[in-house]
Amino acid sequence: MSFQTISVKEAVNNINANSNGWFLPAVQRPYVWGSRYESEKYICKLFDSILNGYPIGTLIVWNTDKEVPYREFMNDYEDGKIATLVDKSLWERTDKWLVYDGQQRLQTLFSCLKYTLNKRILAYNLLYKTDNTDEDYGFKFIDKNTDNPGYIKLPALFSKTDTEKVSYRRNIQSTLTSLTEDEETLFETRFDKLWSVFVGTDVKSLAYFPIDKTWNEDKVNDVFQRLNTGGVPLSGADLLFSKIKESDPSFEENLVEISKWIFEVTNGYSFSANEILQLINLIVKGTTRVDASKVKPEEITKFKEIGSSIGEPLKDFFGEFFYKVFNINNSSIVSRKLAVLPLIVYAYRNYQQGKRFLNINADNVTKMKQYFILSQLNDWNTQGIVEGSTRKILDENFPLAEIKEIAKEKNRVVELRKETLECNVWFTLKVMIPDRLYIKQETTTGRYKPELDHIFPLKLKDSPNDYEVDTLWNLQPVAGKTNLLKSNIHPFDFFSNEDTKSHISEYNFIPSEMSCDEWKDHKAFIEYRKKRMIEFMKSQYNIDVIM
Repeated sequence: MSFQTISVKEAVNNINANSNGWFLPAVQRPYVWGSRYESEKYICKLFDSILNGYPIGTLIVWNTDKEVPYREFMNDYEDGKIATLVDKSLWERTDKWLVYDGQQRLQTLFSCLKYTLNKRILAYNLLYKTDNTDEDYGFKFIDKNTDNPGYIKLPALFSKTDTEKVSYRRNIQSTLTSLTEDEETLFETRFDKLWSVFVGTDVKSLAYFPIDKTWNEDKVNDVFQRLNTGGVPLSGADLLFSKIKESDPSFEENLVEISKWIFEVTNGYSFSANEILQLINLIVKGTTRVDASKVKPEEITKFKEIGSSIGEPLKDFFGEFFYKVFNINNSSIVSRKLAVLPLIVYAYRNYQQGKRFLNINADNVTKMKQYFILSQLNDWNTQGIVEGSTRKILDENFPLAEIKEIAKEKNRVVELRKETLECNVWFTLKVMIPDRLYIKQETTTGRYKPELDHIFPLKLKDSPNDYEVDTLWNLQPVAGKTNLLKSNIHPFDFFSNEDTKSHISEYNFIPSEMSCDEWKDHKAFIEYRKKRMIEFMKSQYNIDVIM
């Protein structure tokens, strides 16, 4: 067979079609094009490339009547969703075409041209100006109920027939007023181009290669594992998932569900299916490096066994340790995720012996907390330390002393220093004030940023020349409304005022007497609070801080 071409309209209409439909083999990974903010940029660029006739890579499809498990493409795509397998009775369907390369592009086209992506709609500005930094190549994601003059919503465009073309264009043009002659020409030219590429069938924008129908599934899967022709390159986890799904089609789907459970029990902490696979790989292979080529057939059975039983232990660990002990509700708080794996392995092995986290004795729980804090702040996040630490987990006692020796051998600090605390504000505040839940605040770039208040404000009016307050010891997690209310008010005035003094209950490690000197002098306040916070580290975790 040779390469063939197809229009966008024809390809999208093939997806999930009742006759000769295009579907996804179970070995495919879930849709992965970054976060919502990243994916929107990639998608706008993809649509611009198609609109301008740029090559976007070849699709590879296999028409087969063999019994191969497969999924449908998703209609309204949302981050974290994964399509479920179709009924087994359909696996031998003779007219199915399975997409072995091109899932990302086809799912994007399918959702953006017919449905929604993360509950938003892709639109195109027919009067787009190249200096408009709010748009990417004229394409822009908008809310479903938004109507902007001059914009075409791609699903609305795609649904039109040839007989509706002229009236549809006039309706859109009627929403614009006072167009210059040049703008009218630009509008019509862009509309016609958009129509011909995404609605018409004469422009063959996509290339696909049909795999020989006589091939068997093993041979096709081998081709799939070698593919790396666009979108996001296949990772070691993707290849291992594909290998396991050859005999357990729902394996990755199960791990995705476990990941969702973790997100729910922690109210926002993300531990992805790929990270769960890496954890299982550490348990089975003793390494964090995921390499499908080194996983033996008998080890695949172990992966499947652990994958089917690891959900409850993970919910127990993240729910009881991460969330209830530390109130950790976002992945950004824990920047060194690899270093968490020995803790999970320890909790998992205890769970397998019938001992949930709440049944682990107090001494071992303290060691777990110490390891967690030291490993994060002292960067015990290397492959060697994590794998070496995991090998020391042999019985019910958490091997903190042995792990410290491994960290020393790898040239890592094992004690806790004041400077280290001050350089890791988010995490340090979380372990020093574990009862306070960080309020979630997403920036316009999708990054997580907790609400933190400078108790002595940064821009205090008439502050002295030596006014340095941007330090850990002057920070407190608070609700956004409190932060806004307090603003640049001196803390003594804020907490003495009848209308705002009740907010003092939202703060930790502060002097109880408003008449004391610490409330009037920022240096005295910071020293007072630093002393109390370091005392808390000792009393709560039995960790000494080197000053």
